[in-house]
Amino acid sequence: MDEKDFLEIILSERMGMHYDRFKKDCPPTEEQAAEAEKADQAHETLFSQLTPEQRELLEAYEDGANSNVTRENEYYYRAGFQDGVSLDRLIKQIRENNK
Repeated sequence: MDEKDFLEIILSERMGMHYDRFKKDCPPTEEQAAEAEKADQAHETLFSQLTPEQRELLEAYEDGANSNVTRENEYYYRAGFQDGVSLDRLIKQIRENNK
């Protein structure tokens, strides 16, 4: 395993940990849960009325949209991680210079 693979594993694990913590610490409000349920029902109704070819197209669209959101979230997480490392280095450098 090289450094890149190691970083990928760490980031994936940390993102999963934060996702689990978010679900626990920030549960949806009743209104948000009702909106999500309504959206799920609308999706199911629409999906059931589509032809198999249309369903495949809709699934491809949804997969692409979800992939883009996932990539964006990963980008922001990585940026925050890099900011944290940079801040840590800066603080250590300031402490060294002030000795």
